[in-house]
Amino acid sequence: MSESPTDNTNPDRDDLWMLILHATASMTLLARGWLTWRWDSPIRSLVWQEDWWTTPLQQWFGISWSYFAKHSEPTLTHTLESLGLFLMVSAIFPWTMMRKPLRWSRWLLIPAGILLVLDATGRWIDADHQWGMAIEHTLQVITPWLLVFWRAKFDRAWRFCVAVAASFTFVGHGLYAAGFYSVPLIFQTMTMQILGCSQESAILFLKVIGILDFVAVAGLWVTFFRRVSLMYMVAWGAATAMARMWAHEGLDPWLAETLVRTSHWSLPLLLLWNRRFSATASPESVTCETSNADETSPEN
Repeated sequence: MSESPTDNTNPDRDDLWMLILHATASMTLLARGWLTWRWDSPIRSLVWQEDWWTTPLQQWFGISWSYFAKHSEPTLTHTLESLGLFLMVSAIFPWTMMRKPLRWSRWLLIPAGILLVLDATGRWIDADHQWGMAIEHTLQVITPWLLVFWRAKFDRAWRFCVAVAASFTFVGHGLYAAGFYSVPLIFQTMTMQILGCSQESAILFLKVIGILDFVAVAGLWVTFFRRVSLMYMVAWGAATAMARMWAHEGLDPWLAETLVRTSHWSLPLLLLWNRRFSATASPESVTCETSNADETSPEN
């Protein structure tokens, strides 16, 4: 049986948890929408796959790939701008669904969630199918889906899925920071700018951080180390998000780049609070069970 969000918890704290979750989803969609509308999107890479689309274009529309490539750019650009606007509008839905008459609006988060999945897939393709890139954005991608399927429940299945997403995100970051893949230049320049160090020192610092990312992920699944691991994830997730603002001048696009990473620290924070205040918050003791949020929500 799935557990009610009020079991062994404080109603005021539950309200705060929900506020953080809804705010995280809203900021993620708003920021990703702005970046898509203003600065383009890796979704474009999904379209420019000649091997994928040559045959469908010829069979379904009777046009060649060369013709499509020559004439589709303006339409593609306008489409991506429209998708960016849609994501920004979708940032309203995490708030409207908190009102009982508008609770149905959570289903409008599904197309927004699909766009986040496509965005992450495009990044994976742009990175030559590096799995570190595929998993690094898992917390961002999962955020709207948490509201769609769990809406007002922090049950064991919720905790398990967030713990898995946090593990993927920090492993993905660690693979780049530790040098398993080529250390991204932006990682190096931000570290040099903030710490005032040389490139060699920045790479060494990032390698240590990458190892700590792996240690934190391992600790997340060991009860004795879980709280310390979550503290690290909250602190380093917030630091890497704020680094975009610290290391660059101007707000655009760096404010959006910071806000889109809110889930990197806020969702581990919710797990940390749940661990501190609920004796049943052990993610590894969970089987992902399907739960009916409408039946147990305190909003009913």
